[in-house]
Amino acid sequence: MDLFRRRLPRGAIVSAALALGCAAIAVGLVGSWAQRVRATRPDLGSPVAVVVAATDLVRGTTVSSPMVVTRSLPSEVVPPGSLTDVGQADGRVLSGDIDQGEVVTATRLAGNGIGPVAALVPPGLRGFVVSSGVPAEVLRPGDVVDVLATFGANGGRPYTETVATGLTILRVLRDTTAIPGAEAARGGASIVVLADPETVEQLARASALGVISVSVAGADLGSTGTADPAGTPSPSPSPGPLAG
Repeated sequence: MDLFRRRLPRGAIVSAALALGCAAIAVGLVGSWAQRVRATRPDLGSPVAVVVAATDLVRGTTVSSPMVVTRSLPSEVVPPGSLTDVGQADGRVLSGDIDQGEVVTATRLAGNGIGPVAALVPPGLRGFVVSSGVPAEVLRPGDVVDVLATFGANGGRPYTETVATGLTILRVLRDTTAIPGAEAARGGASIVVLADPETVEQLARASALGVISVSVAGADLGSTGTADPAGTPSPSPSPGPLAG
């Protein structure tokens, strides 16, 4: 014992004792903090398997199995209406954007059997197909366009009128086989635009009597014809006059 004391100076023994005392205090504080957390934090519940997006998905997308995966989340943080099996989402159309890792709920999906365009059309409005005369690569869903029609091209006195303004593009149709000769004749893509029923009548009449073209609005358009924060396009303004 005398030899041991000679090898360990009194200062070292005091330091070791202080270190042990500080460690004991730290353990006590951590234990007290953990008890307070357990007392104040609600029980998050048992794990539940839910369907989440495997990647960022945009509205109008038809969901397939590779786009979604299942993940376990505490039951208390699972949103109402969450899907629990990837098969429930397969073949359904998204009615809103979903970020990667976000839980897929029934409210983010259109009803069974609803197509990718119909899923994007708000009540009271319609989706209408027009030949744009614009290359497909310069157009995107969400772009805002004005539709113009040129009449009398074969009569020697052509004139152009604006048929409708501020129409939101729902889809760009890169496959125009359903509209024979549409892209070849106009040198551009056909598009699906959102319009009210009265504007749809004007567009149909103009398409039958004249040659349709579109102009693309810039990003500074403001609220006219643009999508709202929830991603639902606003109703288009009234169309301009159309000559008989």
